[in-house]
Amino acid sequence: MDASGLAQIVYRIAGIQLPREADQQVFLGETIDFVEQSQPGDLAFFENRLGKITHVGIVVNPAEVLHVFGRVCIDGLDHYGVYNREAGRYLYKLRVIKRLLKSGTTTTKTTESSASAVYSNQFELF
Repeated sequence: MDASGLAQIVYRIAGIQLPREADQQVFLGETIDFVEQSQPGDLAFFENRLGKITHVGIVVNPAEVLHVFGRVCIDGLDHYGVYNREAGRYLYKLRVIKRLLKSGTTTTKTTESSASAVYSNQFELF
C-alpha cells in the first residue's frame, strides 16, 4: 500500500470518495493556511524538488502525520514537512494541508440524526 491508497481507504471508511493518486486528491477540500491550524483527519500533501505532489498523509494532530514510508507510520509534521525521528531527517517537503471533513455536513444521503452519528464516527477514525 502507498500513501495515497491509505488516504483513499481511510476516507472511504468515513464515507468520502477520493481519487486514487495524491496529485489528484490535492484538488479537494479547503486549504488550511498553517500547520498549527490543522486538525485530525486533514490531508497533508508533499511535493518533490520539481514541485509535483508525490505524497500524502493524514494529520493525527498538528505535530504528527500518519503516512506510508515503507510501512504505515506516524512521523513528525511541521511547516517544513514530514520529519522521521528514526532517520533524523525530513522525508517529504510540505506543500499544502487540505480539510475535507466539515462540521455538520456529510457526503452521503442520511437523515439528520444519522448524519451526526456518521460524522462523529469520521473523527473516531483519526
